Amino acid sequence: MLRRSLPVLLLAACASAHAQHFSVWAGGGLGTFLTGGSGASDVNASRIFLGAVTLPGDALELRVLKGTFERSRGIPVNVGDDDFDYQGFDAVVTRKLTGLPADLALGVVRYEEAYHAGYPSADLGGRILVHRWGPHLSALRSWPALRYGEVWAETDLHLAPYQPRQLVLFLNIGIGLRR
Repeated sequence: MLRRSLPVLLLAACASAHAQHFSVWAGGGLGTFLTGGSGASDVNASRIFLGAVTLPGDALELRVLKGTFERSRGIPVNVGDDDFDYQGFDAVVTRKLTGLPADLALGVVRYEEAYHAGYPSADLGGRILVHRWGPHLSALRSWPALRYGEVWAETDLHLAPYQPRQLVLFLNIGIGLRR
């Protein structure tokens, strides 16, 4: 137990490791498969939830995220599940550091999709949830709203290493609380 907690305790004791800001976000938008799915013309709804910690100086932010993408076409046969779920983390380099008009994030996420048992080589009947890790890249921007609120917009590009590989583009907007 202590061995697992030691890194967290060391960070908590270090004054420079304390967060400058904490934030939580919720939003939704549109997503589409650019490759490996039903095509870019098939746009569907997406939802995302994020938690973030901004390190001192507001130059770097660490986020955890969880999202889902509802699909209406391009669903594997006989699996009965139409969503493309993901959860992971990323590191955000802010506008304050880069001088760019948007913050940039790079991270990894764990994807979950339903496929037939025996995926990818054979269809053995039944259904299993297949998990894969893959990278994602984001460009995002937020604007203050009221005392602790913010509105935000983000575009994400995800690479899910299924067969065939899936390149997914999301455009999300949302609201958040930042303290």
